[in-house]
Amino acid sequence: MFEGDYKINGIHATYIKYLKEEVRVFERLIDAYMAGAIIGILNDRRAKQSSSADTAQILASTFNNEHVKCNELFKIVILNDTSKSWSDEERVNICFKYRDKMDEMAIPPVSEYEVRTMKEALNLFNEYVMGGIEILYENFSSNATVGIDNVVDYAYKAIFDQHILIESRRTGVDVNQLLRPEY
Repeated sequence: MFEGDYKINGIHATYIKYLKEEVRVFERLIDAYMAGAIIGILNDRRAKQSSSADTAQILASTFNNEHVKCNELFKIVILNDTSKSWSDEERVNICFKYRDKMDEMAIPPVSEYEVRTMKEALNLFNEYVMGGIEILYENFSSNATVGIDNVVDYAYKAIFDQHILIESRRTGVDVNQLLRPEY
């Protein structure tokens, strides 16, 4: 996992390039990718890539540099996802035992089920990434003329809103009341 080039297609490519190049929230595409994973799982938002002419690519060399972080984010997402019917034991196996490539010399041998499940898990992870990128885009594109000072304000607001949501879940506050429009 996280060894080859990864191509982002469609509207998500447009979004991730906007976050990097226009608003300059992230220095690299991989930073937006990793942030998208966390934001996607925290907000339980998934999205599938569409097919269009716009593309963005994260190179294998970048994944090699960030391999450890990406693997840890993968584990966090898979262990916290509840959309699949995987048991807790299956989630742990996906994160710590299963391998994503066939290897005839591996001990114990790699099963086709293992590889298929890992592919499904990686697709799920990438759906959360795309959902998180959508949220980031929505937060940073609400104002057409975003200055560098506004970027910090938007980031603070997003973190503060997430903190309030997490605290409300701990204390049993009605989340729908917190998320109602302010106007």
